[in-house]
Amino acid sequence: MKPRLLYLITRSERGGAQAHVLEVAQSMREEYEVHVATGDEGFLTEACRALSIPVHIVPHLRREVNPFGDVLAWFETLRLFRELRPDLLHAHTWKSGFIGRSVALVQRVPSIYTVHMWPFGPALPWLWRMVGPPLERMAARWSRRLITVSESAAEVGREFRIAPPSRIVAIENGIGDCAGRAELHRRKVPVIAMVARFTALKDHQTMLRAFAAVKAPAQLLLVGDGPTRAAAEKLVDELGIRDRVEFAGERGDIENVLTEVDIFALASKNEMLPISIIEAMRAGLPVVASRLGGIPQLTLEGLTGLLVESGSVEELAGALTRLVEDRDLRVQMGRRGRQRYEQRFNSRLMCAHTMSVYQDVLAETDRSRLGEPEYASQK
Repeated sequence: MKPRLLYLITRSERGGAQAHVLEVAQSMREEYEVHVATGDEGFLTEACRALSIPVHIVPHLRREVNPFGDVLAWFETLRLFRELRPDLLHAHTWKSGFIGRSVALVQRVPSIYTVHMWPFGPALPWLWRMVGPPLERMAARWSRRLITVSESAAEVGREFRIAPPSRIVAIENGIGDCAGRAELHRRKVPVIAMVARFTALKDHQTMLRAFAAVKAPAQLLLVGDGPTRAAAEKLVDELGIRDRVEFAGERGDIENVLTEVDIFALASKNEMLPISIIEAMRAGLPVVASRLGGIPQLTLEGLTGLLVESGSVEELAGALTRLVEDRDLRVQMGRRGRQRYEQRFNSRLMCAHTMSVYQDVLAETDRSRLGEPEYASQK
């Protein structure tokens, strides 16, 4: 029988972490019996069902901290473990990572946790910056491996001593290929796209203020939805750029959207290795993004795009203006970005490395059950 593998993630909404889980889950079905559990219905559950991947809902698993609801989510997760009897848990996002790993410990199931964002970055509230590291250190003791989606994130984990260095593994995000390519010579008025959920950390305010300072003809396409969208729409009116900005809402065909634009931009305050930039590189687009987290590993300064200081309206406006005014530069950077995607950020490499981690952890678990010495990194 195939080993039973359970993926646990807090939300099913469309986002980078959910796209990551879907990519890895479908690649593992030949070797494992794959199940996916999440706190609600949405993009991920629909996509899994379309692929005949079993889906389980943990009703009280929510992103927000709620002591009563979190206790209920813990017992719901325990019930799911007793029903499924998984051989391995792979948890994603902080809440499901904390609850899932603690349940796995009680059930003596080996667990792995992928860190999509450390809960103590400089852009986060001060309380999280204080309690995040000790909570992560505690939860790390319950799991066999921590996977980070970039080497820079692994360095943060080592710097804060979240886990022994031998148990922190960097596996860069990757996505599957598609046929769509941007046609950068076609439009006279360049279109800039930002694909991101409307939250404070994505910083649409800075993007809009910077775009308003771009005097050359250009259009801005904002793809996504979320709690800060209303504030962004209000700012568009205040800046007098309503005729130059389009709010496209959530789209299920990002690969098609990106073939219709000329520049990809991301004004985040906190990132690790955003899948949206990999999608832009796959489409052959030049990128303008914040110089933080793992973004410099994706976007090579001056080669595949331009990097700016996070929160700097002036720098972002200057970078956007440079690409809007220079079509040849857009084409050159987009071509190099596509080549970099092919060489380093295709999903095949990510999934192969992830499977290798699974095999190592299951082998260690078998040796432990046979009474052999624990693996060195746990000593």
